[in-house]
Amino acid sequence: MRYLEAALMALWGLVFFLAVEVAIFLPLYVLGIPAAWAAARWARVIVVPSMMDADRPIFAYANSLLNWWLGNYEDGIRPEFSWWQDKTAFQWFLRNPVCNLRFTPWISTLPSPGTRFIGSDQVEPDGTPCHFLAWSGPFVGYRYQNTTWGVWFGWKINPRDARFVSTDDYRRWGIGTAAQIMRF
Repeated sequence: MRYLEAALMALWGLVFFLAVEVAIFLPLYVLGIPAAWAAARWARVIVVPSMMDADRPIFAYANSLLNWWLGNYEDGIRPEFSWWQDKTAFQWFLRNPVCNLRFTPWISTLPSPGTRFIGSDQVEPDGTPCHFLAWSGPFVGYRYQNTTWGVWFGWKINPRDARFVSTDDYRRWGIGTAAQIMRF
């Protein structure tokens, strides 16, 4: 019965993930390309503490709506705190086009003790072999990794979310989506 539930959740997760990607993220990404270019050139930038690490300063757009859409509460509008270069902020947007949306309810979730899963219980970031399908409410994520490569698809839900979330885990602020291929 558990495998039937997991299969239905996997199917639902694929449909929900594609709906969010196409209906929400794609339009914001397409509109965001010219907006990010213009913002990188003309928007006022301020220095604020990172949402994830208050001791680390990051660059952010002064306009809160612009920062919500094109910014990154964790890493700032550039990948490092250094001198300003227009194309760097624009390239960062191209890599992370909807980064702050992972904190937005309805398209994001938080780690939950109600997380269910099948597969591996522990996931190490170093290429230790594992696989799991995990879900919490309508949000579903799948991860597979071996010693050299891995994939993460759907929401970045983790089986350990049912037990604890580390204080240094950025996902405690919001679990976003992924369509990643990783190398170890």
